[in-house]
Parts: sequence; C-alpha cells; structure tokens
Amino acid sequence: MRRRRPLPDSPARRWLAARTGIMLTMVLVTVAGLLGALGGMGRIDLTLYDRAVSLSGRPASPEILIVMIDDDSIATLGRWPWSRTVHAALLDKLGEARAVGLDIIFAEPDRAEPAVDAQLAEAIRRNGKVVLPVVLNRLPRATGHEPPLESLAQAAAALGFINVELDTDGVLRRSIWTAQVGTALWPHFSLSLMSVGGEAQQALQFATAQLAAGQTRIPYAGPPGHLRTVSYISVLQGNVPPEWIRGKYVLVGSWATGLTDAFPTPVSHQANGMAGVEIIGNMLQAARQNISYTVASPWHNALAAALPVLLLCLGLRVLSPKAALVLNGAILLAVLPVTYLALRFGQVWFPPTATMLVLALCYPIWSWRSQEAVLRYMDNELKRLQREYPPVLNEGRTHTLLVNRSLEDRLGKLREALARVRNLRRFLTDGLDGMPDATLVFDPRGRLQFRNRAAIQYFRSLGLRAPRHGQLAADLFQRAITDERNRQTLTEALRHTPPDAQDSPWNVDMEVRDQAGRDLILKCAPIRTDEGAFAGTVATLTDITVIRQAERKREETLRFISHDMRAPQNSILALVAMNQDSLNGVQQSDALARIAMLANRTLRLVDDFVHLTRAESMKIAPTELDLSELLREATDDFWAPARARHPHRDRRTPAHRPGARRRHLAAAGPEQPAGQRHQIQSVRWPYPLHGRA
Repeated sequence: MRRRRPLPDSPARRWLAARTGIMLTMVLVTVAGLLGALGGMGRIDLTLYDRAVSLSGRPASPEILIVMIDDDSIATLGRWPWSRTVHAALLDKLGEARAVGLDIIFAEPDRAEPAVDAQLAEAIRRNGKVVLPVVLNRLPRATGHEPPLESLAQAAAALGFINVELDTDGVLRRSIWTAQVGTALWPHFSLSLMSVGGEAQQALQFATAQLAAGQTRIPYAGPPGHLRTVSYISVLQGNVPPEWIRGKYVLVGSWATGLTDAFPTPVSHQANGMAGVEIIGNMLQAARQNISYTVASPWHNALAAALPVLLLCLGLRVLSPKAALVLNGAILLAVLPVTYLALRFGQVWFPPTATMLVLALCYPIWSWRSQEAVLRYMDNELKRLQREYPPVLNEGRTHTLLVNRSLEDRLGKLREALARVRNLRRFLTDGLDGMPDATLVFDPRGRLQFRNRAAIQYFRSLGLRAPRHGQLAADLFQRAITDERNRQTLTEALRHTPPDAQDSPWNVDMEVRDQAGRDLILKCAPIRTDEGAFAGTVATLTDITVIRQAERKREETLRFISHDMRAPQNSILALVAMNQDSLNGVQQSDALARIAMLANRTLRLVDDFVHLTRAESMKIAPTELDLSELLREATDDFWAPARARHPHRDRRTPAHRPGARRRHLAAAGPEQPAGQRHQIQSVRWPYPLHGRA
C-alpha cells in the first residue's frame, strides 16, 4: 500500500521540517566537538597561538638580570671556553645576588689546568647561592642524566635540568617543570633558583599545580632581549651598578654569535631565536608570577568548539537570512578575540580553528538546506494551488508541472501563482465591494480588516465617520444600533463568547434598528481556514425597511378589508334578514334602496382600493396633456348620463364652493408664464358618476 505524503501545512510536515533542522544542528555541533577534541587544525592553531602569545606580553621583571657571554666579552677575554678562574672571579662579583644560575655545563674536568676546578668549586661555595645545570638524556620521559663535576655539584646550592622539548614544527612552546629520572624527581633550573632565592614553598606549589594541569606552555614575557641584560665583561670589570645585582636573580649564559643555544619561540619570529638563558629567565619570571599557559583538555576544547556552533544554529532557526548572516559573521569574528582573552586573562588556550571552520560552513549548509526546504514547499504549494484554483476568472489554466527544477523556473511559476492569487483577491474584493449590503470583515480579535463601498455609504448616511482599518467591531455596532438590548447582546457576544464556538451568537441573525430608524438584519458568520482554524468574521447589514413598511401596509389593508369593506356587507345581510318575511311593499322598497346604497359604497371602496393599489405599484412619470382636449373627452363620455340626471353647470372655482362634490382634472406640463390666470372649471353633479368605473 502506497504511503500517503503529509500536506505542506500539516503538523506532520512541520514536524518533519523541524526534525530536519534538529538533525542538521546535531551534525554540525558533533563535527565541531570532534574537531575540537582532536586539537583543531594543527599548524594553523599553533600559528594563531604564537600570535596570541606575542600579543600577551608583560613587563620584564626587575628582579631578574641576565649576564650574557656576548661577542664583546669574547673579544676581550679571548676564545671560548674561558678558564674556570674567570667564572670564579665573576661569582665573587655576584656575591650580593639573591641567587645565581650558571647556565654553563661543567660536565668534564679541565685537563689543561686541573687546579682551576677546585678554585671554581671554592668560589661557588663562597657565593653559597649558585645553581648548576643538569642535562637529561631526553624528555619528557628521561632515563638518565649528566650532572656537573662532582666537586662543583657538591659546592652548588642546588641543581636543575635545562632541557627543553620542541613541538613538531621546531618551535619551543611547551614547558616541563619537573622530570622523573628513576626514583629521583628533578626540578627545572628556574624552580631551583627560586628555592635557593628563598621562594622554595612558592616553587613547590607552582610545580605541583603544573603537574595537575597537564600540558602547559611557556608564557613568554616578550620577544628576545625583553629581559634586562648586561655583558659578562661589564660585570667582571665592575661597570654594572651594584643595585642591579643586589637581591636579584642573576642568570649567566652564552649569547655570542655561534655560541648560544638559541631556539625558535612564539615571540622570536622576527629574530634568529631566543637564547637558552633568556628562556630560563622567562620561565623564572612566570613561576614567580604564578603564570602558566594551559592547553584545554579535549573535553573542554570540544565543548568550547560546539557551543558557538550550537548558538549559531539556534539563531539560524529563528532569524531572517540577513540577520542570520550578520549573526554568523559576528560569532565568527568574535572567536579569535574570545580565544585571546581566554589566554591572556584565563591562561587557557582553546584552539579556535575547529570552531571557525564549522562556523564558516554553518551558514552555507543551513542556507542550502533551508533553500531546499523552501523550494520543496513551494513546489508542493504550487501543485496544490493548481489543483484547487477556482475556475472563476477568465484566464487560461495551465497544466504544466515543474520539469526544470532550477530556481529561475520556480520563481516563474511562483510569479504565475501570485498573479492568480492577486486576480482571485481582486475578484473577491470587487465581488464584496459590489454587494448592495454593507459588508464588514473582522480578524479573530474583532478588528476591522475590510469594508465594502456599501458599508462606507451606510455609515456616512448615519452621519458617522467611515469605518477605519483596525477599528473594533463593538465600537462600530454600538454607534450604529440604537436598541440598548441589541447592543448589549452584541457586546456580550463580542467580548465574552469565543467566535469559533459552534453556538456562538456570531452565527445567529439579529434584527436591529439604526439611528435613522431603519430596520436591519445583522448577520455574522465566522471565517475559517482550510484546516478549520478560526480566521475572522464577516458581518453584513441588510436594509429591510421596505419589507417592514410593506408588511405594515399589508396589515393596514387587512384591517381595512376586515372592517370597512365587511361592514356594508354585514348591513346588507341584516336588512335582508329583517325584510325577508315582510309583505310591506314600501318597507321592501326602502330596504332595497338601502341595499343598493350599501352595495354602491362597497363598490366605491373596492374601486378606490384598486386605484390606490395601481397608483402605488405603477411608476409615476410626468406626461404632457392637453387639458382642453381632456375636458372635451370627459364631456363626450359623460354627456348621455348627465342629460339623464339634469346636471347644473357652475362656473365658480372650487374655492367658492366648499363642501361640494368635485372631480378635478389636472395635467402636467411646462410652467405657465407669470401673470396669466387659469382656473379649472368643475362640474357639480347631483349624483356621483360610477357608470364607467
């Protein structure tokens, strides 16, 4: 059995469209979440991260000083490596420092001068705050390490590893603060400096927090050269102010060309890299300021990528295409600033490319699906309109279906359908406007939406303003209807009764009387949609004044017939009954005379009634008559009867003969000139002439 497809406006169709939107939203949100959980787009996210770190710089800490082994120092002291007595002399110059970090590897003894190792160890011991580096064999899971000379290690205040782990693109972003080597847990060189400098508790708390945070990255304070630096030879010669060294963390490391261990960093794209000793200085400043950039976990990153997509999809469902495009652009442009702010102030990095990619695809995909849904709905509605279009207009009915499914073809069909609808609307509007009865159409809230020409004329005939669009039905009818009870009934129907109820007074005819005293029939009927939903009300005011006047005249006629015409007949019957047994000839003769008189009266009443009826039913139009000719015709017609009854001619005007029985003859003609006197002569007869009735 073939399954029946739902109608375009049916709840099933609407649920299908809503389900399609929900499924598309779920797909887009899921894709964004998966891409976010996988870390985004890799290299693109790393590039964006580098740019964000460059914009998140901080002022260099005045508590950190870097003593660099630069080209000037090498030119003055000779080729590298220098004698370890030189380093011992430098340590004596740094006696007032808070802690000294020698970023110089002393893994082997000096075979040329064996005694200098002891001198350096003694200088380290005299300083008492020197930290030496340890080199691990690998990161992050080290299996061995290379410590400095045993004598130096024993003299040092602390040891710390200086290894770094580069990303796949060779850029140093990650920070490893502790490393497990066997059973020993080695701290980073910067944390060892903090411990020696009296901040051991803070260093321990920071290291513990970084272990719990997982993958962290170095929060560089600025580009290469951002931290305060002095030349090695300047310190050795005493050219550096003592306050620059007193109570400061001093780092000593290579900076010279070809000697430094420089690494590419997010903030060194415009340089050849950042020296290892400056990287340690940046990590020391970050640890002291308790700042560390954390990469969001896959779960958090998936959530951060999916939420903007979900917000956009919810907006696409309810906004117009233009507003949806603006929302899409706004959210897309807001991703990078929000990501930067999260890194700058929240110290958490969310790779944004997953969100940006799905956001960029949301509007095209959603527009495609929306366009397909709209076009499908348009096709169904056009086919439905083609089937249901009423053949009331004089236009050809097309039977072609949508063969070419292009957008232009559909727009052409839509234009044809809209033209049909406009023609049908014009047909209905002209039909309503041409109705003789006042017709008003109201919306479901009882506000006027349409009124025809007869309604405008009717309200103007009452001296009222023509009905306005949006005017309440109760206001209109209360101003026109005079009967208080009818107005109250209508008001109650409008205010308290739902117009879509089956027993609503809207469906009942009501006879009312307006301010002009006219009798009207008020008919109100609900208008319903194709699905049966209430859409409004149509009200008509039919003038039945003529009908009511005819009914009153009919009642008067019936009273006339029942009384005035029956009275003579009853008298005749009474006279017949009184004289049917009488043998008196005189009495019978008198009775017959009375009967004749009553019969003539009845005939006159009937004759007058017939003439009155004809006069009321005939159309009266002015006709020109020759009065003299009319008089001659009347004389000829009544000459014989008049001679038999001995008439008396009287030339006086009717005004001089009050009480006489007259017959006037009048003719309609052009207005007579002023100053001429015409008097109509009348003939007084002793008896009425009914012979030619």
